[in-house]
Amino acid sequence: MDSVLDPIFRKAVDDGEVPGVCAIALDSTGKVLYEAGFHGTEFEVTTRTPLNMYSCTKLMTSVAALQLVENGSLDIHAPVVKYCPEIAQVQVLEGFQDDGSPILRKPAQDILVLHLFTHTAGFAYDFFEADTLKYRLTTSHPPGRTMTADSKDYYSTPLLHEPGSAYVYGMNTDWLGFVVESIVGTSLSSYIDKHIIHPLGLTHTGGTLTAEESGNLFKLHVKDASGKLGPGPPLRDPTAPLALPGGGDYLYSTIEDYTQFLLVLVNGGKHPTSGVTILKPKTVQKYLFSDMLPTVGCSDAGVGRVVASIPMVSAEGHFLPGVDKGWSLGLMINNEALPNGRSKGSGAWAGLGNLYYWVDPAAGKLGMVASSYFPFFDRSALRLADALERAVYGKPMADEHDTGSNFKFGLTEGVERASL
Repeated sequence: MDSVLDPIFRKAVDDGEVPGVCAIALDSTGKVLYEAGFHGTEFEVTTRTPLNMYSCTKLMTSVAALQLVENGSLDIHAPVVKYCPEIAQVQVLEGFQDDGSPILRKPAQDILVLHLFTHTAGFAYDFFEADTLKYRLTTSHPPGRTMTADSKDYYSTPLLHEPGSAYVYGMNTDWLGFVVESIVGTSLSSYIDKHIIHPLGLTHTGGTLTAEESGNLFKLHVKDASGKLGPGPPLRDPTAPLALPGGGDYLYSTIEDYTQFLLVLVNGGKHPTSGVTILKPKTVQKYLFSDMLPTVGCSDAGVGRVVASIPMVSAEGHFLPGVDKGWSLGLMINNEALPNGRSKGSGAWAGLGNLYYWVDPAAGKLGMVASSYFPFFDRSALRLADALERAVYGKPMADEHDTGSNFKFGLTEGVERASL
């Protein structure tokens, strides 16, 4: 596998397509199928390099919440207001007046905990959804500040649809983190440290970095419209705890640590070598590797579709085009096997800095590719994620004429699958 993948990854770095990249693939026993890091001359990137995990945080928050479901302290069908009374102030956005002021109304339905888990509450991100961005700007709230927000008001943007009526990816998991905090009586980060990170021995995962780790952080880069990479803006001080860490994006980790967390999930909640258990097998299968949108009662329209309102932050396209998809209580689920990789019923997701992972319980395999640059959903990083998956499943590498890709770039409608 090294002889196939190493030249592909090396070339992407040497050609300036990515600033650096690391990748890991494991089987269910923890055996390393592939592990490598690639970088230029300015800094080092390995599988132990600290990374801002962005939305890879969400799965850990979902697992924390599912632990509370298991012990009976959290009801997934309960209204969120039971745990977070302040969510009652959130309204539905119906449009804008001629002067740009928002037209708002009270939701007709309660936001349920189930809606937060499945991104069906109606919350969105301002860098993805144009209406949420417009709301931020017309109400003088700076966009893109979820990692440095100091008030729940920042997470209280209006809903883009009636709760439970549609899938829209957004700040739902941040609110799920607030639900966890209200139940356990401590911060989300403290709870996750105690009940997930420390038991699993993830020594390089947490809400902050040490001074040494901060010096080795894979700093953000930005690719401009011409494809040239340059240094990106600092997003936060990695050594300082956040005032209000939401459940959506607060973690730092390494992909060596994070794939050990994924290894637990591919084994039904139990680590295959340490024996540490963080969830019951029934919980993992029922809630993490099963499509829960039918339970919500809404369609799967929008699952895997990436839109962008700030092009510097994200490109546009589709995950798994033409594949029947859904959403569990933490993962995008492919409801049919992929032609070039993972089995039916696998879970996957990503992080904004071009981090991508999948977990396949049926085949007992998982993989992750990570870099640190914007825009998200960049063609170069997605080619590498696709290459890792193909290699793990013994599939031929894609070329410019290959169809059946895991990714489609752009939002042209009516195309089932497109080549890489």
